Amino acid sequence: MATAGDDTWILPSSIPFERLKGRDLEECVYWLMDSLGARDLEWRTGGSGGGAADGGRDLEAWFYTPAPDGDMEGQRWWIECKGRSATLEPDAVKEACNNALAQADLAYLVIATNTTFSNPTRDWVKQWQAAHPRPKVKLWDQASLERMLSKHPSAVFRLFSHALSTAGLLEVAREGFWNRFDYAPPKSLEAFWKARSELEIGPLERVALTVAEFAHGRIAERPWGVAGTPLETIEALGNAIGNLPYLMGRALRAGIEQAPLIQGIAYLALSSLKHFAADTVAEVILDQLRDGEGAPAPQEVRDLLLGPIFNRLMGELEDVCSSDCPRFGFGERHTFVGGPDPIKDYWERLRPGGRVQPDEGDDDGRRLWIERTTEPCKVGFPMDKDHSCPLFGDAPEVNQLEELLSIIERVADFRFKEAMAKPAKN
Repeated sequence: MATAGDDTWILPSSIPFERLKGRDLEECVYWLMDSLGARDLEWRTGGSGGGAADGGRDLEAWFYTPAPDGDMEGQRWWIECKGRSATLEPDAVKEACNNALAQADLAYLVIATNTTFSNPTRDWVKQWQAAHPRPKVKLWDQASLERMLSKHPSAVFRLFSHALSTAGLLEVAREGFWNRFDYAPPKSLEAFWKARSELEIGPLERVALTVAEFAHGRIAERPWGVAGTPLETIEALGNAIGNLPYLMGRALRAGIEQAPLIQGIAYLALSSLKHFAADTVAEVILDQLRDGEGAPAPQEVRDLLLGPIFNRLMGELEDVCSSDCPRFGFGERHTFVGGPDPIKDYWERLRPGGRVQPDEGDDDGRRLWIERTTEPCKVGFPMDKDHSCPLFGDAPEVNQLEELLSIIERVADFRFKEAMAKPAKN
């Protein structure tokens, strides 16, 4: 399996450096600075860029680093972009350096070009720097830009998406989800699925891809939860649970619908139960909900975080398992899956190869269930007139996580095997 790294994210020959002049070069450097962590990034007015021969606009940015006492210290940067067809002339560099001397609080001056700096120009900068310790001058030529862009594919994606390899697009999907709650588009997800055996898909990537599939309604086509090894599946679940406060908080602050996130994590829990016993999965989940000293989170916090996930999962299993159960009839029902065979349709999400038919989407109707107390349970739970289906009524709460997962595990194991044994319907 190829390792996704800096050298595989970008196809440098696809970035048209020879055409990166004026606004195009500035936009490229702007998004590179953004990816590097710049704050208060803006076009600087009144500088040499506005009337420069290359039509450039200069950039200003701040970088903040922690001081020994914990305070954040800011460093002010200026960036001048010089797009050229040949080696950048020395006078352009000299003018930029001398103009920067008027700024007493300037920490760094970056002169960026799409071509190269001559050796005499670099020698002049060294001599000038010896006489003027501030600001620190950085010369970014084509090779420097190419090297930095290779480490930050999200900057390349904004302007030159064709220059990204599939591994680079995957890095953009990971970064976009965890930093901005963006969902990878269906075309990218399809490309990742086709190349999944060649890509390095870690826990962060698997969570991002899973949630994106639920956002687009295609998890049965590309079941990321079972596309890797069992360890990779449960690592993704642990990662998602460990970051659940961050993810839910970010979604709330941004006003983003949480349903795909809840569905995605519920699905990763179901996928983990395909490989691991309920007590193991419960241990992984609860271990992620501990403070820095190892103490478990208060029960009300666990209920708040896990309740929506397992309410969703239990609701899905109620619908799917009861759809052909002789013990149940129904009036209005909530349908989590579509298609002519709701049981098989649902369990395709646990088949590593996925399916080719698209999901039909959710129907958020109300449910009214009628239980026939004299009928047996297809799954094999002991039931009679005094003992109802454990998916309904007296189902365990989140504070009984291992018992709850044991029920899910038993239903999933039986129903998945039953569904996969059925012949495909035309």
